[in-house]
Amino acid sequence: MEDRHGRTRLRTAATYALLGLALAQVTAGSWALATAGVPARDLFRYDMVIDLAVGFAYPVCGTVIALHRPRNPIGWLLVAYGLGHAFTGLSIGLAAEGLRAGWSPESLSALTTIGRHTWIAGASTAFVLMFFLFPDGRLPDRRLRWALLAQVVSMPVDLAIWGRDDWGLFHGTAAQPAYLPVPGGWMPVLREFETVKACLVLAAVFTVMCLRYRRGTEQDRRRLLWLIAGMMPLALSVLLQLFGFPPVYTSCCTLFLPVAIVIAVVRHELLDIRVVVSRSLLYGAMTVGLVAAYAGLVTFLQWLLDPRPELLGPAMVTVALALGFEPARRLLQRTVDRTLYGDRHDPVRAVSRIGERLAGTGIGAVPEAVGEALRLPYARVASKTGAGCGSWGVPDGPTHTVPLDYDGRTVGELVVGLRPGEQQPAPADLAVLELLAVPLAAALHATDLSRQLQHSRERIVAAREEERRRIRRDLHDGLGPTLAGAAFQADAVRNLLAFDQERAAGLLTELRAEIGGAVAEVRRLVDGLRPPDLDQLGLLGALRARAARLSWRADGTPLQIRVRAPDRLPALPAAVEVAAYRIATEALTNAARHARASRVDLRIEIGDGLCLEVCDDGTPVDEETPWRPGVGITSMQERAAELGGSCVAGRGRVKARLPLGGTA
Repeated sequence: MEDRHGRTRLRTAATYALLGLALAQVTAGSWALATAGVPARDLFRYDMVIDLAVGFAYPVCGTVIALHRPRNPIGWLLVAYGLGHAFTGLSIGLAAEGLRAGWSPESLSALTTIGRHTWIAGASTAFVLMFFLFPDGRLPDRRLRWALLAQVVSMPVDLAIWGRDDWGLFHGTAAQPAYLPVPGGWMPVLREFETVKACLVLAAVFTVMCLRYRRGTEQDRRRLLWLIAGMMPLALSVLLQLFGFPPVYTSCCTLFLPVAIVIAVVRHELLDIRVVVSRSLLYGAMTVGLVAAYAGLVTFLQWLLDPRPELLGPAMVTVALALGFEPARRLLQRTVDRTLYGDRHDPVRAVSRIGERLAGTGIGAVPEAVGEALRLPYARVASKTGAGCGSWGVPDGPTHTVPLDYDGRTVGELVVGLRPGEQQPAPADLAVLELLAVPLAAALHATDLSRQLQHSRERIVAAREEERRRIRRDLHDGLGPTLAGAAFQADAVRNLLAFDQERAAGLLTELRAEIGGAVAEVRRLVDGLRPPDLDQLGLLGALRARAARLSWRADGTPLQIRVRAPDRLPALPAAVEVAAYRIATEALTNAARHARASRVDLRIEIGDGLCLEVCDDGTPVDEETPWRPGVGITSMQERAAELGGSCVAGRGRVKARLPLGGTA
């Protein structure tokens, strides 16, 4: 039965069994070499120590991955590659001991032949497949399967060619290994084929890494950087061979690779690998560039400055390199930093790219743009209104929050995840984030306004449809039957006029009453659409009439209501008149019903807009009961918001402001 990581007892037992087999081979090979008395010089010269070291390091690292990520084939590939080298080291040790002990030539040749080819099989399959499948065990593109198939199918060619690069240790002895038979004259063709195939495989591996880095998440990119960090010593050792260092250093440097792979697969968040890779790439490129430039310039100037090149050439080269070192370092530093840290050293460019994403797909795409621009593992934009605006990545470490302020108030926040190993953002990151906060706050404020506008439109449409439904229902249930009855009575009067005028006169009286009722129903419907007092008395007259009706409470106690306003109001838009009337009457009614007040002041002023304020001197019934706005307060606030105004209500005071422009 599998656990949540995919571990089973069988897989765990197989992992430990393979590790035990590799350690047993390394131990036996080391013992055999020590017993045979092989000189220390030959141990390094013929890569015996390297085979045993690889046979130990790779299985151990592969076991760690296989135990923590059993579904990931990377761990099993490391173990398989290490087993190939472990058996090669074992075969060398046993062959050396067999020569000393006098074993049969057949057994010695078979042992060295198999041992000679096991590490080649491991390198040709497991080692190459590991780069294609790193780090999750899947290809980034199914079209690259041809490269894996070509590598596996061509393994016999690898065995035939690499097997002939003999150690030289057992030449002329009974332990001389045999090779795969190849027809005469085919070896040059096979070597050309091997060269072409190796170039294609390297190109495919490079393509895989580029695809993963470009398409992958921030987590995948950090893992790839760990792999690159593990390969840097290997690349450096190859460079050293060009200057005459022995190839043994190349073999030793391969031991850094499995450690980097374990960290990448199991603990990639251990530290920010970008720092290591950026500095290594920078100074490695500077070193190579300086050496190449020095050698080229010395050669050129010695030819140019004949006959005294030994004096002028080196001096001029030194001056030229000194002048060009700092510009070259800055250029390389910017290139490396842009690759690993994005555009954080160019805040304008970073904000410009994020702004393009903001203008194209909206604020929901900003987190992804921030993460990609600064190579951050996590980013989230949140609005203070409670409506989430999106996130990108996984917050698997410390975070930093940047408040988004607009017009003196905080409208949201930008939360970014820090890179592994960082406890606070770098100054370059902070510069980009602070520069981004200004347009992002404006965009977030505009988004909130747009959302509020949409909600307001939806409420207006809903209210309009509800009002239409009410009018239709009133017309159908009230006015409609009344008019239909009047029509029937009119028909009856017409039929009775010829022979029963007295009866017809009675029906006309009833018809008159029916029509009067219909007129009253029409007036009721009209009054429901707009208060009739506004049309008859105007806003101030309607409010004074309402104040007079509320001057006495139901229990008979008086209530003094004073209306303070200009003597004459300018012509107001119809919507503003209705909203002001509804808000004022609701506030006056609340004061009369719920406040123990003796005086209520209603004040109206006209300036940039219509300002309306209702204050009373009452106190609540229970001082300890918290004040909570009810349905009436909410209705007043919604009426003001529909016109783009505001309404603030508290204990004993309601203040509303309604704009006058564009609402008529």
